[in-house]
Amino acid sequence: MVTVSQEVGAQTEARLRDVFRQSAVEWLPGLWAFVEGEEAVRHNDSIAEIRDEGRLSALYPSLTAAERFGVFRVVLPRGADDSGFVGWLASRVKAQTGSGLFVICGQNARRGGIFDFYGVPEAAIGEVGTVLARSRSIGSLDGVVMRVVATASNAAIDQDTIFCFDQAGDLITARYGGGPIADGWLAGTFDSDTSTTLFQYLQVDVGGGVNSGHSTGKIDRLSDGRWRLTEHFKWSSRDGDGANYLEEPSG
Repeated sequence: MVTVSQEVGAQTEARLRDVFRQSAVEWLPGLWAFVEGEEAVRHNDSIAEIRDEGRLSALYPSLTAAERFGVFRVVLPRGADDSGFVGWLASRVKAQTGSGLFVICGQNARRGGIFDFYGVPEAAIGEVGTVLARSRSIGSLDGVVMRVVATASNAAIDQDTIFCFDQAGDLITARYGGGPIADGWLAGTFDSDTSTTLFQYLQVDVGGGVNSGHSTGKIDRLSDGRWRLTEHFKWSSRDGDGANYLEEPSG
């Protein structure tokens, strides 16, 4: 199923993170390589055969080829709006590991329709596997999406604003948008001993206005395991301060 959706960048990010967490990621055993021409015809254990200007190539299991790949499959949740997923996953892998990947699409109606095989260089298999697992884990803010549950009257965000967090050690960033915000970025540090944050933020509203500020915050876990951020902000580009309260959605 191919879906067309209109949304700001942070809404796309939040949607695709949710799709990925609901997906199944399956690594195929062994290593894989491409062969072309007559040799490709002889391999009946390939998982893909592609023709380009009449020339056949195939992706098959190999331990001896000069260039070998690890291959994983992502089975997306049935009926999900997954538009933009392939580019999102490729960009995330590239940004966090430096590795590119190739994609081969197919269809299996018994497993929900269109699916993808992804290939990564042999040397990057371990690092890519770690990124995929971390993006689906719940042990840190890496990959977490939060929504605004309450905010000050002089805040620029509202309950339609979505925050998409990434964490690497003590460094935390987030892209946010929705409601009055066309796009926004937050960057700062996390003190794991006190569960406190120190952020700088910059945002563009839907009218084209640009504003910035800084904040301190406290990160907690709710009784059901969801994340909550209480943030005390102060504008740098205009007068005023206040508090925002963000929570990871339930369900």
